[in-house]
Amino acid sequence: MSSTYSFKRDLDELVQMGDKLGEYILGDALYMPVSGGFFRGSSTPQLTTGAFLLRRRRLSLLRDALDAAAQARLDATIAQHDEIQREWRLHYEKKLGQEVNSRLKMMVAFFRECSESPRDCAAAYPVEAMRRTIVQEIMLAMDEFAYDTRELSPKIQHCDAGLRRHLKAGEFIWSAKLELVYPRAIFWWLYARPQAG
Repeated sequence: MSSTYSFKRDLDELVQMGDKLGEYILGDALYMPVSGGFFRGSSTPQLTTGAFLLRRRRLSLLRDALDAAAQARLDATIAQHDEIQREWRLHYEKKLGQEVNSRLKMMVAFFRECSESPRDCAAAYPVEAMRRTIVQEIMLAMDEFAYDTRELSPKIQHCDAGLRRHLKAGEFIWSAKLELVYPRAIFWWLYARPQAG
């Protein structure tokens, strides 16, 4: 995520993900293309439960910035999601757990990179910040849906200990439009950058 943010793009991506969510939850893929298949030209993020939940929560919190037509699209997509989550509750929970484990595993490589090359660490940080944010969105949703988080919580704490070793507190790193959605007390890594040197 950069310093720019588009409500329309976020909503368009949410709707595209929502249209394939049922197929995704029942399928084997953890990361699923939602437009253009596997072609490199597609700029739409891949569908995961976390990618969907990220957009669902922030658009819900920023709802007043949307016009009536956009709000109706948002409501319809959320209703579609909620029905899928209720109907396929165990499949949905399994996907969430798989995604958290996958994203945390990918962050281990980032910690190695930070130890070996601070410059590369700084360049890679925006991707890791998004990765950690999606993990947090999943954990918030698991609380909302009353899923068991006991197995995942210690893994996240371990990951955060590694993350804290390489970050220095600072200003919010994403668009100011999103700062209200991501309070510092919960999303502290969005108010930090890798330390130089």
